[in-house]
Amino acid sequence: MARIFRQNAFSVYLGCLFNLLIGFFSLPPHMDPVRAITISGLCLAALGSILRYTTRSGQYDWMILLPVIMIGGALALAPQLRWWYWKKHAPDLPIELAPLLERFDLYRRLGLEDKREFRRRTFLLQERFHFHGQAIEEIPPDIITMVAASATTVGFHREDFLLGDYETVVFYRHYFPTPKHEVLHCSELHPEDGAIIWTLNVFLRSCIEPKKYLHLGLYEYGRAMLSLEPELKEKFDALALDYPGVTKLSGFSEDILKKYIGLPELDLSAITLVFFFTHRVEMEKLRPELAVEISGLLEK
Repeated sequence: MARIFRQNAFSVYLGCLFNLLIGFFSLPPHMDPVRAITISGLCLAALGSILRYTTRSGQYDWMILLPVIMIGGALALAPQLRWWYWKKHAPDLPIELAPLLERFDLYRRLGLEDKREFRRRTFLLQERFHFHGQAIEEIPPDIITMVAASATTVGFHREDFLLGDYETVVFYRHYFPTPKHEVLHCSELHPEDGAIIWTLNVFLRSCIEPKKYLHLGLYEYGRAMLSLEPELKEKFDALALDYPGVTKLSGFSEDILKKYIGLPELDLSAITLVFFFTHRVEMEKLRPELAVEISGLLEK
């Protein structure tokens, strides 16, 4: 009887191990692969422990050690493992965060399937970005989603929608100086470190009311995308609005924009790109040829 039990338990163990390995590659998109490996590994180790106890033999020790090693490896490589799996099987955003995307005009214009892809890309970018707060204990989830959605909007029609090495996001509570710009300002792109820096409340306000404030998420990720694609930037520079054109389209004067961001020089190509996403109706009415040109450049 004991022998039959051991044989059956061993068969069950091998079956479970096989199913774990096969199942890992077909996990549902919402599943955390590290959690799946940990739970399955613990179950396998428990079964191995039962065999070890009932037989009083060390020949089943490997059945305990193998799952432990698998769990340890999964925990040690958790960020890389999750990113590898989610990049192939990106899940949708949590239901409570999805309504935030309605604030992005591009998302509202998309069909159902493209909206799903937009949400998946937003989830991926949330996982990819590293958020840091200066005198801020924790970055709120809705802010993280709006940062990722800004990047998703800018790169939605591009092959490299992950935007290169721009992975770091830093938030301040107030306007800040940096070695690059010693004046107080609220938004900065730092290509050398792949970082973007914002003042949190100013960033949030720009996302909530993009008609009243220049959308800083789209502005800096637009600059990031253009810095990664020199040929595209050259074409945008050639068709960028000047400040009178910016004022006519949006109502934002040169003086207002510079005081708002806090820097003496702004990127008109990136501002033009922002208005393509936030003032599309106005652009199609006042500068229809510009809207067509930008659309053609982005969707190539």
